[in-house]
Amino acid sequence: MTKPRLLLVDDDKDALDGLINILRRDGYQVAGVLSGNEALNFLSKKSFDVIITDLNMPGMHGLTLIHEVRKRKEPIVVVVVTANRSVKTVVNAEKSKEYDYYLTKPVNIEELKSVLEKAGKGGKNE
Repeated sequence: MTKPRLLLVDDDKDALDGLINILRRDGYQVAGVLSGNEALNFLSKKSFDVIITDLNMPGMHGLTLIHEVRKRKEPIVVVVVTANRSVKTVVNAEKSKEYDYYLTKPVNIEELKSVLEKAGKGGKNE
């Protein structure tokens, strides 16, 4: 089974770099960007199987990014990863239903790998 190509989006450079390094060591093809706008730019040039995005970022919010990605009608699995556990954030994310998986920070690497394995098999969390 080929591992999915990943695009990570997080405004926290240290968290982004750390996750990129872990996933690359595990054999994933990973690109990382610091904003939603950069992510959309990347998506216009390359294809990815999975987007892993933070929600609360300056500029474009993660839910806006997800909405823009879904408008493209591409078969991309979306994983939301956020440190914000507020009820409002969770409710807004739940209402959107445009993402496939929801994880909280700090990221449990084994949980993330499990999600990525499902994504690699074309599985979504329906």
